[in-house]
Amino acid sequence: MELSSSQKETIQHQYDTLIKKCLKGEARNYLAEIVRRANREICFSDLNENELNKFFVTDTYESDYFNFEVGGYDVIVKNDLLGEALGSLPDKKRDIILMSYFLDMSDDEIGMLLNVVRSTVFRHRKSALAKIKQYMEEKSNDEHK
Repeated sequence: MELSSSQKETIQHQYDTLIKKCLKGEARNYLAEIVRRANREICFSDLNENELNKFFVTDTYESDYFNFEVGGYDVIVKNDLLGEALGSLPDKKRDIILMSYFLDMSDDEIGMLLNVVRSTVFRHRKSALAKIKQYMEEKSNDEHK
């Protein structure tokens, strides 16, 4: 069945009308979506610092910190000043401090590992803490000058 030219023209007009309705509806939906997003979106400049901190991650690398090996364990010290202070200690005293405070070992356990008595471990730890305190105070005084 062959359509006449007036029938073809009518179909063409119906098709054009349908397409125009579809395009107007899509344009209306698109604009409504833009308005919905604008109502929910916030500019980064409008966020407070706590909210902004939720949107980023800081990478950490072992090379950025002080790494000490003691008793077969790697101990990472993230505080630069403390790492420098520990690095300035003699090996034995540094090991005692690291085992005591970073590996949560008792004086008896440290003494067994280092083949010294508990009182020697206590004495070394006490003098090492005094040296660390002195080192850190000197550094902080130098920074304030």
